[in-house]
Amino acid sequence: MPRRRVIALLTVAALALPASALAHIRLQGVFNMTGRITVARDVPGEHVGERVSRLWEFLAPCPAGQCATEDLVRARTVGEDKVSLERKRRVFSRWVGFGSFYAPLQCGAHIYQRGERVWFEIIVQISATETVNGAPIATALRATYSDYRRVNRTKCFAVLGHDAAVYTGTLITPEPVQSGPTAAPG
Repeated sequence: MPRRRVIALLTVAALALPASALAHIRLQGVFNMTGRITVARDVPGEHVGERVSRLWEFLAPCPAGQCATEDLVRARTVGEDKVSLERKRRVFSRWVGFGSFYAPLQCGAHIYQRGERVWFEIIVQISATETVNGAPIATALRATYSDYRRVNRTKCFAVLGHDAAVYTGTLITPEPVQSGPTAAPG
């Protein structure tokens, strides 16, 4: 389904509920995110159409309801990263965040573990809710990931890649995990 159509359908669905109802949907907990790579240019080990599985943990800093910001902890192949997401005004069930991470890059015979810096954008949209103990919580999500800038930090010339993916996710546990998520395959 084209991205514009998905966004239009989500917007219509969001408008079907009063804003006051949307403002109370809690985004918190660990979600099993299943993704499909949509762009993979010069990124080792990634292919367009490849399916990936990740664990994303949302940490809500406010005591109840929807927070203006969320922290997203994403399990990565090497460790994890934390991204601050900001709720979009007038769209109570959508967050956008920007972050960066370092990726390995080969220079001659040497692999620099922090050889390239990658900046990315993540957009998260609540797609299903459920009432638990009288409060609505997010139980399903849609998300997009796209890098928008890469910088070579080595002295060698390197062709830098670009990747993007779309995700759907389901809630595993509504409570945050103390130690953070563990890396999932993919």
